Order: sequence, then structure tokens, then C-alpha cells
Amino acid sequence: MDNTVTNTQKSLYQRLGGEPGVRKLADDVLDRNLSNPLISYHFRDIDMGKLKQLVFDFFSMGTGGPHKYTGRDMRTAHTGMKINEEEWISGADDMISVMNDNGVGEAEKNEVLAIFDSLKGEIVGV
Repeated sequence: MDNTVTNTQKSLYQRLGGEPGVRKLADDVLDRNLSNPLISYHFRDIDMGKLKQLVFDFFSMGTGGPHKYTGRDMRTAHTGMKINEEEWISGADDMISVMNDNGVGEAEKNEVLAIFDSLKGEIVGV
């Protein structure tokens, strides 16, 4: 009997490289957002170390990893930021670029983007 675990049986977290891979993606996306002139102003006066940990925990939990997110819900965390459609798209572009730079597979990119897109209503325009 073949005990090999296929990619479809592994969690997205595992397919993204486990803790090192997911942490790198989370850090790289935030670094890219911070250098993105369209959205970087949202990160003024933010403790980036704390934010990177929160985003990592959220991303880990959302992709089937073992970490627990203990931050605010997305709507509460983004209320008052008035993130618009153009900024949302720019952030998604940052995420796509980072995944491309890190060699993330097409199936995994699509899954990450589906998760990201599912959060849009909690983030844009609140």
C-alpha cells in the first residue's frame, strides 16, 4: 500500500512550506505593502513586528496551520482605514508578486487569493 501523501491531501499551510514558508510570505507581503506608495500610509505608526506576527498567525490559521490568531476580527481591525478598491487591488498585486517571487505554485496561489478575496467585504470601505 502506498502511504505517500499527495499535494491535495496536504494542507495549504504545508504546501506553502509550513512555518518558514508561511512566515516568509507574510513578512514579504507586509514589506511589499510598506514600500507600496499607494498603500504604505496605512502602515504609519504601526508596530511592524507585532503586525507581522499577527498576519503570520492569521495566515497560518487560515491555511490549516497550527497557530492561533488572537487579534481583532478583520472588520474591527480595518474600520476607519477607508481602504478603497484601488488600494485593495494594489495589495492583491503585492501578494501575487510575493508569491511569484517565492515560487508558490498556481494552485496554491489561487487558494491564497480566494481566501484573500473572501475577506474583502470585511476590509474595503469600512
